[in-house]
Amino acid sequence: MLEAIEGANDSIYLTTYIFESNSTGREFIDALAAAVKRGVDVRVMIDGLGEKYSLPRPTHLLRNAGVRLCRFNPPRLFPPSLSLNLRIHRKILVVDGGIAFTGGINIGDRHLVSRPVVKSPVADLHFSIKGPAVNQIQQIFERDWLRKTGEHLPEVETQAVLEHDGGSDCRIITDGPDEDLDRIELVLLAAISSAQRAICIMTPYFLPSRQLLGCLQGAALRGVKVRIILPARNNLPYVHWATRNMLWELLYYDIEIYYQPPPFVHSKLLLIDEGYALVGSANIDPRSLRLNYELGMEIYDDKTTLELQEHFQQTLTQSRRVTLEEVDSRPLAQRTRDALCWLFSPYL
Repeated sequence: MLEAIEGANDSIYLTTYIFESNSTGREFIDALAAAVKRGVDVRVMIDGLGEKYSLPRPTHLLRNAGVRLCRFNPPRLFPPSLSLNLRIHRKILVVDGGIAFTGGINIGDRHLVSRPVVKSPVADLHFSIKGPAVNQIQQIFERDWLRKTGEHLPEVETQAVLEHDGGSDCRIITDGPDEDLDRIELVLLAAISSAQRAICIMTPYFLPSRQLLGCLQGAALRGVKVRIILPARNNLPYVHWATRNMLWELLYYDIEIYYQPPPFVHSKLLLIDEGYALVGSANIDPRSLRLNYELGMEIYDDKTTLELQEHFQQTLTQSRRVTLEEVDSRPLAQRTRDALCWLFSPYL
């Protein structure tokens, strides 16, 4: 991503939920500032709550660097923020209209597990994209920017760059409270319902709706092998407790649940059989599927999905399988706490 920013000639459009001002964040700020000095059109959209994860605020540093900045739904007392619960969770970087990056990675030191000095590192999946899908992602950024600032992006000639080169077939999916349909949940339901042999899920936050639970149970009943990898130690303990309250509903149907040890797994991945993958920013929880502005990417390609299958299998070998007996043998205090957290799952 930094290499793409440093090589930009015309435009850089970046959306992120968290932008920390530590060493990694400073690298991005410096690269964006250098691009501004080169005359590149640099626009950054940061979630108004996500910016508060570090000091000094990255928004101040970016503004001082001359970057055109938009804070998405920042909290306010006067007038009060009526849409405080609606966050932009998309991760988008589009450079010169010819290359895009998306996935689950936020900007900060802890999202680089290769740095051993980082406290509480986060493992994630992020993708570099070229071809027609880049234009779709840029249009999403343009729509978000127009909604919040009233400004249109300058037109850039990208037709020659965006020709399909024979790689993976991809489809970009947006979701958010401004949509009439819960698109990503509908895609999840359709993909799981179409599975014939295997379903692999990796997600940090797993609070599925009754429809998704029933869909997974139905897949297991028709002989599909369903495996789900969750973090053994969640950065949000109350989400872990709420999830544990409903695991028996999956384990009872012989659905395999695994806990991955640290680093914290922040990857969002769905694999169906051999040729389909769904990746992006959305978790399988009410916040992502109802409240957040999210971006997903479907991948139809045997080669790419095989690489993702290998990543899933490698993670599986490092993980511990959860049993129904383990869940049922929880002490009463834990069961009560888990059940109470599950009651609040629509708001977690």
